Amino acid sequence: MTLKPFIFNPFGVNGFILGNDSGEAILIDPSASNAREEAALSDYLEKNGLSVKRLLNTHLHLDHVLGNAFIAGKYGVSPEAHKEDAFLLDLQEEQSQMFGLPMRAASPALGNYLAEGDTVEIPGIKLQVIHVAGHSPGGLAFYCEAPGDVNGQKAPPLLFAGDILFAGSRGRSDLFGGDEDALVSGIKSKLLTLPGETIVFPGHGPTTTIADERRWY
Repeated sequence: MTLKPFIFNPFGVNGFILGNDSGEAILIDPSASNAREEAALSDYLEKNGLSVKRLLNTHLHLDHVLGNAFIAGKYGVSPEAHKEDAFLLDLQEEQSQMFGLPMRAASPALGNYLAEGDTVEIPGIKLQVIHVAGHSPGGLAFYCEAPGDVNGQKAPPLLFAGDILFAGSRGRSDLFGGDEDALVSGIKSKLLTLPGETIVFPGHGPTTTIADERRWY
């Protein structure tokens, strides 16, 4: 598996491209907000011969969906996220005004709902869907239990945590549909029970591990 991180838009969203040996790719939160970021993303895909098969959103706050229209239009895939967050797509203009974050184009509607226990899979890459409400009602994390070789090196489990869990912190719960108790409970019961060596790729900021985050709870 190849793993390419990007940092998108003024809010510093971490987006990811996961590629397999067959030239297929899964995109997670590719929230490109301008032509330069869109070109960086598409150039990487083209240079590495990757065809986009899935477009995943960890949640649907505006800063994480800014690239959805570009990806859907260019590669013909629809965004996928939890049903409980779908209402946020109706509030994109309101979020834009609230955060001062201009939209190039609104995200299209979800093409598929993801829920707890689902898997997202292409040959050689399997992601388990974990639902943790609290930052948003439909917050998702994607867990790769057995990634094998990643960028040519043996890798431990990987967790793409969105804005649920950060290095030394967690997502805020004072936005649309937030719930602090649900967030903390979900982190403790669903994420911190994963193997300690699991590398956590948050929606913002640096990577961490599950073992490092357990000490805060």
